[in-house]
Amino acid sequence: MTTLIPLTAPLPLFYHPASERVLYLAHGPTPLVFTIQLRDVTRHELITQQPVLQPTVHPFGLCTGVSSLAEAPVRRALAAAEDIKSGILDGTLTLWIDFCDALAERLHEGEDLEQVLKTTWVLKGAADVDLHEGAAAVVG
Repeated sequence: MTTLIPLTAPLPLFYHPASERVLYLAHGPTPLVFTIQLRDVTRHELITQQPVLQPTVHPFGLCTGVSSLAEAPVRRALAAAEDIKSGILDGTLTLWIDFCDALAERLHEGEDLEQVLKTTWVLKGAADVDLHEGAAAVVG
């Protein structure tokens, strides 16, 4: 018996064996496909245990690619990809998905791709922290 998957269920992560890349389809008005080499996921596993702000470009920003479904090679790669099964890299891949979602949101707001990759999860200056008495501290 086949189990039906709800239409609104989140998409799984995909793995493209030929390129050894993990693919993620992000939310938004225009679907974006994010990719990362599997070796980069395993290399950054220990330093990305939590989505902390970084003082420089986050490692994910250095190794994440972004494409559109409008590109034929991207659609062919998705057609050749297989679902990633749950496993040891789930925590790191979840953080990467969070990173990609943050990128997608900023890209859909019209920001420049290169700037977004450089600054997502980058630690901002102390001047951005509001420590006024009675107000909650906000990093903006």
